[in-house]
Amino acid sequence: MTREEKERAVDAVLSRYECLGATVVSDDDALCRLLQSLEFSDADRDVSEYLCSYLVA
Repeated sequence: MTREEKERAVDAVLSRYECLGATVVSDDDALCRLLQSLEFSDADRDVSEYLCSYLVA
């Protein structure tokens, strides 16, 4: 999957669920489940940095 395809997929999800980010980070259980489902990958550091930005905010 190309970066452009990934960005389109993210945009499609975010357009359907306007408050997704706020909902996930405001609910500790949801945030914990999301983080537990992720696997570390060096392939896409931008995603890791984006997720970490929520944790340090």
